[in-house]
Amino acid sequence: MENLQPYRWAKVKNGISNIAIVTLIVSKNDKNENIINEYYDGDGFTSQGYIEEVPKDGYNYWKIGAIKGLEYAFSKTREYWIVDIISIKGISTQTNSAIVGYTIIKAFLDQINLELSKEEIETFEEFISKSWVKPYEEFIPDFFTLKFTDYK
Repeated sequence: MENLQPYRWAKVKNGISNIAIVTLIVSKNDKNENIINEYYDGDGFTSQGYIEEVPKDGYNYWKIGAIKGLEYAFSKTREYWIVDIISIKGISTQTNSAIVGYTIIKAFLDQINLELSKEEIETFEEFISKSWVKPYEEFIPDFFTLKFTDYK
């Protein structure tokens, strides 16, 4: 496999640390559809305070957050893409589905040489800061409507 560079987003807002690290392979698709492939093989939670890597089974709300992030990111371009999600890493007390989704958006756009506007960044980072209002509940972000739905 090629030398993959993880994309890391981290920020402290209102005294709360947020972090996610994602590794993607992005390539153009000439078949007029976006394709997302997921290749998780991490160990998940191993010990308090250590980086967790999403395993094949479990962490579904982080995985769904990644998909929701890519759905939004795809809307920023007129081309079609194949995205291989190689890994998602974070810390359960500092990472949630919204943070994963936002990091995926930024990682994807970085790979295709696009950027969010300053206003979009501010809006998304405010949205993410609200994601910790219910810290012990899992939820799914919608980056189009800037709302959360409960994960069931």
